[in-house]
Amino acid sequence: MNQQEPVYLIDGSAYIYRAYHAIAPLTNKSGLPTHAVYGFTNILLRVLREKAPRFLGIAFDVRGPNFRHEMYQAYKANRPTMPDDLACQIPYIKEIVAAHNIACLERQGYEADDLLASAAKKLAGQGHPVIVVSGDKDLLQLVSESITVWDPMRDVFMDPAAVRKKYNLGPEQLLDFFALMGDSSDNVPGVAGIGPKTAEKLITQCGSLDGIYQNLETISQAKLREKLLADRENAFLSRKLITLIEDLATPELQEYEIPEPNEEKLQELYTFLDFSRLVKAPQTTAVALETKGFHLVQTEKALQDICQQLSKGPVLVLDTETTSLDPLVAELVGISLCSTAEEAYYLPIGHRDSEGNLLANQLPLALAREHLTPLFSDPNLPKLGHNLKFDLPILESHGLPLSGPLWDTMLASYLLDPSRRSQKLDDLCLEMLGKRLTSFAEVTEGDKRPDSFAYVAPEAAKNYSCEDVIGAFLLWQRFHPQLEEFGLWKLFSSLEMALVPILVRMEQTGITVDQAQLQRLSEDFGLQLAELEKTIYALAGEEFNINSTRQLGEILFAKLGLPQGRKTKTGYSTDVKVLESLARQHDLPAAILAHRTLSKLKNTYVDKLPELIHPKTGRIHTSFNQTVTATGRLSSSNPNLQNIPIRTPEGQKIRAAFVAAPGQLFLSADYSQIDLRVMAHYAQDPALLTAFRAGEDVHNQTAAEIFRVNPAFISPEMRRVAKTINFGIIYGISAFGLAAQLNLSRKEAATFIERYFAHYAGVKRFMEEIVEKARKDGFVTTLLNRRRLLPDINSSNKASREFAERTAINTPIQGTAADIIKLATIAATQHLTEKGLHAKLLLQIHDELVFEVPAAEIEATGAVVKEAMEGVMQLDVPLVVNTVVGENLAKV
Repeated sequence: MNQQEPVYLIDGSAYIYRAYHAIAPLTNKSGLPTHAVYGFTNILLRVLREKAPRFLGIAFDVRGPNFRHEMYQAYKANRPTMPDDLACQIPYIKEIVAAHNIACLERQGYEADDLLASAAKKLAGQGHPVIVVSGDKDLLQLVSESITVWDPMRDVFMDPAAVRKKYNLGPEQLLDFFALMGDSSDNVPGVAGIGPKTAEKLITQCGSLDGIYQNLETISQAKLREKLLADRENAFLSRKLITLIEDLATPELQEYEIPEPNEEKLQELYTFLDFSRLVKAPQTTAVALETKGFHLVQTEKALQDICQQLSKGPVLVLDTETTSLDPLVAELVGISLCSTAEEAYYLPIGHRDSEGNLLANQLPLALAREHLTPLFSDPNLPKLGHNLKFDLPILESHGLPLSGPLWDTMLASYLLDPSRRSQKLDDLCLEMLGKRLTSFAEVTEGDKRPDSFAYVAPEAAKNYSCEDVIGAFLLWQRFHPQLEEFGLWKLFSSLEMALVPILVRMEQTGITVDQAQLQRLSEDFGLQLAELEKTIYALAGEEFNINSTRQLGEILFAKLGLPQGRKTKTGYSTDVKVLESLARQHDLPAAILAHRTLSKLKNTYVDKLPELIHPKTGRIHTSFNQTVTATGRLSSSNPNLQNIPIRTPEGQKIRAAFVAAPGQLFLSADYSQIDLRVMAHYAQDPALLTAFRAGEDVHNQTAAEIFRVNPAFISPEMRRVAKTINFGIIYGISAFGLAAQLNLSRKEAATFIERYFAHYAGVKRFMEEIVEKARKDGFVTTLLNRRRLLPDINSSNKASREFAERTAINTPIQGTAADIIKLATIAATQHLTEKGLHAKLLLQIHDELVFEVPAAEIEATGAVVKEAMEGVMQLDVPLVVNTVVGENLAKV
């Protein structure tokens, strides 16, 4: 299971009520009640301050009845209606959440708990640790190895051990435990006369609610048997009422990622609500940059003078203003420049009036190019910007390429703290300098047109753009010495900055797709889905909504009588694991799985990719991001070409639609087992070192050890298990996780892990030593000194601490592998250029580089790329690169 950052899910409705009752009534100047808003806001700010989550969502109840009222009309009937002085505060709570740009989960007919359960189970099932922020005991039934419940008001974390300590029961038994007792606050009946001690004894004795009623005769107390018999219906009704729905549609991981808040909106709200402490908080007292040193350059003489002045500076800071965020079509509107923190200059080039006509008193592009070229092409003058990867192609397309050392404050910030929530210039200036920059929305006055900046008055554009270069300069004054202090300068200058121009070329080159092939696939997948629907209806004996988990559950469990899922659930869970298990007994679950898979492929890839073909180039252009992953790996977005399906026949058909241009072929160069080779280097384990140096199959060797068989008798299934363990160890996989992943018993999984460490003792020693070192240092590094801070490595909270420990083990390995593929990207492109070869690098997918190569140069290119990639770093085991050639991605 891949290591992931935790996702925090807040029980918004619960904290609204808790804040309302916990805080003495407050009002603002106009008499509006504010105590619930104030209490809720403080809880939210505490989570943001103490946990600094990258991923966060908040769930709220929706007014009106939900499905539980349909099931039991008396549900929550004894609860009073929401007080008027609370109801009027709800909109302001929602506004504060919106201003923080936090994902909001609401759904008519369901409660916040159902959305929290659905989101938590979905994310945990994808391998993401989840922390549910709530004081509601009903949510404890979600607790697992991957899901923790935290109540910040009592600062209590509930993991499986804490649940067992409090209730003497496992989390999986709490649903039946609560059902027996009922809940008077929600009018859940339970079994009359049964309290927590009796309920605990019954569950412990019989295992579950079903077990109790199946074994009533074993209960010696006659009165207790009578109570249970009398309220049998209520017991099972209570379980249905308390059961959390776990399969509602909830956002994908990226939708929980929170950008920096809208500080302007928050200040407006805090001021209106009279939250003076929050208005005066440090993060909201930033001052604007002084504009008196900002100059508008509108004449050739002024341009000559500033170019002469800037050429003498220690660094040239620059920023471009454009008509689009797409470098392939963007036109230059203006350029800002500076070399000190006192003076900055804005060159207006493409500003227009309301009719779209160029304004007077601007610099013609040809004139700007004439005077800026010597400055921009000076090989000895460093060029500094924030996200230069955007500016480089813009300037080059307008005849203004940059030469000399390139420095980027966004990349500097990322290297100093890769886990920082935002690397945006505005956010860094606010956080690091206490300076508030004018936002794009402010300067464009909310104009939503793609080219809105062209219609900004030059004077306003001057202040906005000059702020950016001054802000970058001030950040650089802080970051530059820190890069030196922490030994990051070489990584910054020789790797990350050297990579920027290469990524620009990759993005501009793009990749060709066969649109006709995608259209055929869309039609083919559509026909297959229609046939699958017919099959599903025939197997079910009726038509129903295939996408409705409730209707599907009725068919599978009530009508067909298939075994229900996990014993502590409703029995109507229809997630992938349940369907995969049921597919061994009936054809319907297998058909449902096939339908889901095909539908996702069609909607996500086949139908979407044609919409992303660029009208100017006829190719798809992704963006490669250097500052997203904490490990140093590149990510890809708009579209994400690193996640193209590969393991299924349908996925391969999609990959086949990515084709090389006429006369060209794809060359894939892929590192073999790079993570394991890096681990061998770090661990200095004799068995691993020997295997890799001898070119042996490491997975086969591991299989022989864990299964205790001769290597000659290793089956493909044994090798698959060993491969999962080899890579899982890097990510700190537990026996529980391995058992779930390979469908083994926990005892079998634990035995395999024990045998693994017995054979590869050096790996265990490395893991223990790196964690211990991280405890002392507070961070870990890669072989190239890439740092990752670990603030929770000594945390008293077990879940946070263990996550930090897994990070400490994984980061040096995965981070070094990321450094190696980046070095390979640089080395391969340089070698190809030196050899006069014409291959174009299109993609980096994990440990693989994909080139588009003239057919006549394919052999020479493969040899050059392989040699370059295998020689980028000297490890104690050899780096091995495999190359494959094909006319489409499916062939490579």
